[in-house]
Amino acid sequence: MTGKKTTQAKESIGFAPWRNRVTDLWQTFGLRVINTLARTADYEVVEVTYGAGEREKFDWYRTADKSPTVIFYYGGNWRSGRKQDFRFVADTLCGMGVNVVVPDFPLYPSARFGAILASAVAAANHFMQVVDPEARVILMGHSSGAQKAALLALDDKLIVERHRLLAMIGLAGPYDFFPFSEDDHWDLFGPEEHYPRSQPVNYVRADAPPLYLLHGRDDIRVRRGHSKSLMEKQQAAGGQAAREVYDGMGHVDAVVSFSRIHRRNNPLIRDIQSYIQALN
Repeated sequence: MTGKKTTQAKESIGFAPWRNRVTDLWQTFGLRVINTLARTADYEVVEVTYGAGEREKFDWYRTADKSPTVIFYYGGNWRSGRKQDFRFVADTLCGMGVNVVVPDFPLYPSARFGAILASAVAAANHFMQVVDPEARVILMGHSSGAQKAALLALDDKLIVERHRLLAMIGLAGPYDFFPFSEDDHWDLFGPEEHYPRSQPVNYVRADAPPLYLLHGRDDIRVRRGHSKSLMEKQQAAGGQAAREVYDGMGHVDAVVSFSRIHRRNNPLIRDIQSYIQALN
C-alpha cells in the first residue's frame, strides 16, 4: 500500500463530504426519535467504565439468561455516535434472548483510528475478562462499527479470550476501502504505515470466527461490494463467511431495521435472530 491520495477507490465508502455531514445529522436525529420507543424487552442497564478516557464506557443490557452477549459497535463515520442512542438496537437483540453491550469510544478528529480501535478492543476485553468471564460473545457492528467488529474478529492479536468468540455479524460495513475515497481518511487512518490496519480484508484467516455479512442492495454510502470482497477473501483463506443482500434497503435502513416500528417481519432482523439461535 502507498500513501498516494486518489479519489478512484475500488469501492466507495462515501459521497460528497457535505452530503456525508447532512446524512450524519439526519441519522443522529432519526436514531434519537426511534430510540424513544425502544423499551419492550426485559433487561436492566448497567453503565460500566472500561478505561480512563472520557468516552471509555459501555452500557450492559443484562437479561436473566446466561445466553451469549452481543457486543454492538455503532457506526457514524468514526466521528459521531453515543451509546445511549442505540438502546433500540439493544432492545431488539435482548428480545431475541441475548445480552448486549454497547460501547462508546473516542471519535475523530479528537483521536485517530489507532486510538479508536484500541478502545473498541479494550471494551471487549474488559467485558470478557472482568465483567463476565464466562460469557460467550458475538461481535456485531453497523457501518464503521462493522469494520471495527470485523477487525476484532479477524486480527488474532486483539481479543484475549478468542475461544469465546462465537461469530461476527456485520451490517453495511466497509471492509476493503483502500485507497481511501474521503480526504480526511488519510489523516484518520494515519500515519501512512498504519493504513493496512484499517482494512479487515488484510486479516482474513481460516481459524477466525464465522462472519455473517449483511448489506442493503440500495446502499450508496458503503456499497455492497465490501461485504462481497470480505466474504470471498475469507472463504479463499479457508475461513467461514456468509452474506445476505436485501432488496430495497439502504445504508441507514440496516440499523433502523432494529427499531420497534420497522423490526416486525423485517428480513434482516429475522435472519439475525435465526443466525443467533443457531449459534446456541
